[in-house]
Amino acid sequence: MAEPFEHRLLSHLKDRRYRPTRMEELAEDLGIQADELEEFGRSVQKLIDDGQLVIGRSETVVLPPMGGELIGSFRKAERGYGFIVPDSPVGHGDLFVPAPYTAGAMTGDHVRAKVVHEPRRGKDTGKSPYVGHIVEIIQRADRKYVGNLRKLGSQWVVEVDGKALRDPVIVRDPHAKNAKSGDKVVVELIEYPKEDKPAQGVITEVLGEQGEPDVETLAVMRAHGLREGFPSEVVENARAAVLGFDDAAVPADREDLTGQFILTIDPPDAKDYDDAISIRRLEREGDAVYELGVHIADVAYFVRPGSPLDTEGYTRGNSTYLPRRVVPMLPEVLSNGVCSLQEGVNRFTLSAFMRYDAQGNVQDQRISRSVIRSAKRLTYIEAQLLIDDNLREAIKHTKSEPKYPRQTIPTLKLMDELAKLIRTRRLKQGMVVLGLPKVELVFDDSGRVIDAMPEDDSFTHTIIEMFMVEANEAAARLFDGLSIPMIRRIHPDPPSFDIDELRSFCRVAGFNIPEKPSRQELQQLLDSVRGKPAQHAVHLAVLQTLSRAVYSPELVGHYALASEHYTHFTSPIRRYPDLVVHRGLAAFLDAKADSGNRRKLAQAMRDDPRVPSEEKLFEIGKHTSTTERNSAAAEGNLRTYLVLDLLRQHLGDDYDGTVTGVSNDGAYVQIDRYLIDGFVRTSDLPGQPGDVWRLNRTTGALVAQRSGKTMQIGDRYTVRIAKVNPERRHMELVIVSRVGVEPQPRQRKQSAGARKAHQETLRLKQQRRAERRKRR
Repeated sequence: MAEPFEHRLLSHLKDRRYRPTRMEELAEDLGIQADELEEFGRSVQKLIDDGQLVIGRSETVVLPPMGGELIGSFRKAERGYGFIVPDSPVGHGDLFVPAPYTAGAMTGDHVRAKVVHEPRRGKDTGKSPYVGHIVEIIQRADRKYVGNLRKLGSQWVVEVDGKALRDPVIVRDPHAKNAKSGDKVVVELIEYPKEDKPAQGVITEVLGEQGEPDVETLAVMRAHGLREGFPSEVVENARAAVLGFDDAAVPADREDLTGQFILTIDPPDAKDYDDAISIRRLEREGDAVYELGVHIADVAYFVRPGSPLDTEGYTRGNSTYLPRRVVPMLPEVLSNGVCSLQEGVNRFTLSAFMRYDAQGNVQDQRISRSVIRSAKRLTYIEAQLLIDDNLREAIKHTKSEPKYPRQTIPTLKLMDELAKLIRTRRLKQGMVVLGLPKVELVFDDSGRVIDAMPEDDSFTHTIIEMFMVEANEAAARLFDGLSIPMIRRIHPDPPSFDIDELRSFCRVAGFNIPEKPSRQELQQLLDSVRGKPAQHAVHLAVLQTLSRAVYSPELVGHYALASEHYTHFTSPIRRYPDLVVHRGLAAFLDAKADSGNRRKLAQAMRDDPRVPSEEKLFEIGKHTSTTERNSAAAEGNLRTYLVLDLLRQHLGDDYDGTVTGVSNDGAYVQIDRYLIDGFVRTSDLPGQPGDVWRLNRTTGALVAQRSGKTMQIGDRYTVRIAKVNPERRHMELVIVSRVGVEPQPRQRKQSAGARKAHQETLRLKQQRRAERRKRR
């Protein structure tokens, strides 16, 4: 099994801010407790033995030297330079590649670079003294891109969506696919861009008129490799898997729960219900007061390892939830059919039962194969209104028959009671709860965004969240108790460097936190500003401090949930790692029936092909973490387009917003109403004539050199929309005033940058209107 400190060690040493330190100081920087030092030392030694760490000068701990060349994945910036993310960790982290030395590489390309030492670059700057000169593009990431077809002079070009390609792609014969100006197209490159020559390509698919919501949705799917349909062999496999299912039967190897009162609580637009809940109060059964049942669709029963369904599910990794569209991991005959825990029908499930005492502590747990019949489908708002005894309003939010079995309200109230106990216990353990705003987009009939409204925050969301977390922990504890490796949902501790930056930010904002804050101390910070003007700023700063959660078999735990053992078990319809966990649980249930003791049980599970090796689990974790990020990027990409498409109709309008990031070039401000970021250039920042804004790396704030004004994450401003380019996913803003400060009388005069951007946007609008008139 992976050592618990290895992930933190390598992440810390790879950080560009790391300076070589001795092991004692390293342990202190990482917050290693006295009783953990021996295990920490073993982890360091193991990494040294494996060649992943070396002892440098003065007994300092460092990663292996970079060497003369580096192989890795290239990430290109808008300004032409880029970074190589190495295939293997190196002592200097990602390698910077200056613009003249990218050799035409594009984001995602696998490249080989010569490592060049530039001592002056690293002197007193905190930057690595090494840069890369790309000498070989080993493998191109992609040949296909999505964009808008235009005629510029005598040439036809495709202006690629987003920021992957700065310059248009030249196409020689757009009419081969009957494409016309203003169409959204897929273009395949036949010549990659060079420093003095643009890319050339051929159109492989015409998606439709650019700007139409359905066309833009399809374009995002193409750009992110999301397929809207399933191969015929996968569909046939799904149909065959369903044929043998008898929803009237209760097999002998399954616990019959069809007589228990079980219900589902989901969003109003949900179609795949993969979790259902039961609860009962216990009488005279030791310390246990409650028994919670979390029943999860038994997807593994229908999706067998190595089948076409399994291969497709693994490739997709997860379902993708785009605005107004779902791209499912599994065909709808499963995800919306026999694997969906619909009201009033029998469904196969894996059930996790947990018993709790009066304080919400787990006393016992068990897993079983089961058959359930959901008695009622509820929406979140509907369930909350029933808990609040507002039956008349609840009926308005139902998506099923507005009739409730007599157990419904008492059951919901018992769920509410237990969930609050669990939440209180988890908060004491240090669960980090952020209070950042969320909004739901409002669409018209054509699919265009017309507004946004705050997302429903009923406590029933927290009820289901708490119960799912408990079930996920129960599954993880089972594998840990048997020392069986399994895919986990890990959330590493925040990097110590980011904690240092958080402390600096809090100090400037008037808050003090300890040098190595515990989860409880972070939670105290968050609680101290809830409901106050500083809430958004502090909660946002803490969010940016936290690491990204990923899938891995490492014994890392989940920082934000304050969970030592955590996995994903509750959504096998839409997440492949959950399906892997279900197969492991199925292996456990079979081995438990045949094995008489714990040692034999564990060995039988290790020998079961349904339980992957640790090496295979790392591979699954890496792949599914990647598909998860890709889906999140696709959702964000489309959401950004749809909101910017609305906001380009609001040029010159003012909105309140919050600074979410700063750099030497300017600041990102998130508009409160739509939760979308726009960029304010330093040249457009307020200040005295000739004021120059510079980033202070110690405080993390932009500082005006003459006036001394500052701008940092969390600051609140009223901003004016100056330029919107939905295709490039870009918006420029100018500062009007501080929120809460009376703005100056509105003047026609804008900064030069804002004025130029505004004029360009108006020109583009006129051009597009003219193109639409021609097409009519």
